[in-house]
Amino acid sequence: MYANNPNNPNNSGFDINHCFSGNILLFYAFDFGDEIDLNTIKQKNILEPLEVPLSAYFKNYRVPFSFKMMESCALVDEKKGRITGTGCVLSKLYHFGALSLCYQIPFLNEKFDDLKSKLMEVKRQFDITSEVDARNVFNKISSRLKKARFYNLKSDYFAIQVDPLQEKIVPEDFKDLYGANIASLLRLEIQTLSDYQIDQILSSSTGYYGQDLIIIDSKAAFVYDNEYFEPLEFFESSNVQMLELQYYDRLIDERLTYFYGQPSYRVPFLAYLPLMGERFDSPISRLANLRVDISVITEQLENSVKMTGDAYYLNFYALLVEKLYLRDWRDSINRKLKIVQDLNTIYQERLDTIHEEML
Repeated sequence: MYANNPNNPNNSGFDINHCFSGNILLFYAFDFGDEIDLNTIKQKNILEPLEVPLSAYFKNYRVPFSFKMMESCALVDEKKGRITGTGCVLSKLYHFGALSLCYQIPFLNEKFDDLKSKLMEVKRQFDITSEVDARNVFNKISSRLKKARFYNLKSDYFAIQVDPLQEKIVPEDFKDLYGANIASLLRLEIQTLSDYQIDQILSSSTGYYGQDLIIIDSKAAFVYDNEYFEPLEFFESSNVQMLELQYYDRLIDERLTYFYGQPSYRVPFLAYLPLMGERFDSPISRLANLRVDISVITEQLENSVKMTGDAYYLNFYALLVEKLYLRDWRDSINRKLKIVQDLNTIYQERLDTIHEEML
């Protein structure tokens, strides 16, 4: 059925032993705390700002702060829609406490099997490099962080960008030829995957011009196109979303577990008095405040992408949301926030009843 099947009729006329050139793109995101004072970081030039063109597909409120990493030489070629250079090509700080890094490592004339070995080695190296770079950034900005910690949670994603071959191969033929190789590459598997797994991976694909192809999996993506800056922004943003949604889901779990593990909370007598009661902080009110904070951030994350009138990127982003389980994480958070809301409602109704009786 695929390239490893000699009976595949689509193999005729094509050389399945092509060498490919392109880039390995590695995305890392770290959660440093509850909030970053980006204005002070900009004003005091704690990090050197980097001018990055604003995307037409992202809303321009609460724009992350892009800055230059040491030993990075990256430029965005807007006409060609790609990044030139190597090393850390994107580095951003988000106001809600997240750092996002993207590394680009070029490769030249590699066969799929050799590329897989190269990718596995490069990823091992940059898993360490990203933490070193993140630590350096954290040390510089820790005084501008609310509840600073290195680090609460880490998320990563990678993409393999391949320049199109000179031969014009339509995406379906390309998948038939190299589908098994691509699937193993995205899963970092040494052995060839089963036909079922290959079909599952290759089914999440899209393209625009008829000669380009993007295949999206849960931890990686394959981009058969030499214009990849806009997809890169979606990968980076989705990885940050996944990080924050997982972090908030875990945070609510921890707070609810702590709340349920406490002995019965005795409300101070003065808390029952009208007006006076508003001065008292309680575990329930802290949960309610947490609910508000998380609701605001998750709403900003969910609505940061504007898809109006662009069917291609709408479909592309929908595939990312599906494969990274972003909607499932949001649903999990919303269910737990509903529990917090119900607890707060019961607590407030209890106080209101006592206030009325005392009056």
